[in-house]
Amino acid sequence: MSAGELVAVLAGLFALAVVLVAVILRRLGTTIRSRRRPRPTRPEPLPRRRRLAGSYEWERRADKLQRQLKKVPSPAGEDRGGILLFLESHLGVEAYVEPKTVMHPLSVVLIDGDGTWRRFELKDDSYLRELARTAHLLVLDAARVGYPERMLRPGRTNPRGDPPPA
Repeated sequence: MSAGELVAVLAGLFALAVVLVAVILRRLGTTIRSRRRPRPTRPEPLPRRRRLAGSYEWERRADKLQRQLKKVPSPAGEDRGGILLFLESHLGVEAYVEPKTVMHPLSVVLIDGDGTWRRFELKDDSYLRELARTAHLLVLDAARVGYPERMLRPGRTNPRGDPPPA
């Protein structure tokens, strides 16, 4: 046997050994994988509640905490008793949140089914969020949807006598 023939035989044997090792490793891999526990399936996500067009986007709690840490002044106080009294004494009440500006603090206008309305200043929207959850109060963003027609009728005033907002 010449040297060239010997190299060819050795190369053939080496290729055969590589193929055998690959086949053995593949079989071992499938048996090891089959012994593993199956992956748990992810639960389906809960269906998201559909947001009403123009609904108020609640303030992030992180922003509220940041204001508290910075000790940013807020309105003197919320008239929570007045808000509850209005909700209890009127039917079909909707809340229209007016955004906070440089000139005015965050406020809410409560409007009943007849068009009677009243404005309340708020420290933040946490109390309104609680009312929306417990009293099923519809909370809308006044900047997006505007005020209802029943409130804006000519000659319509609130119990305090304030003119309707523009």
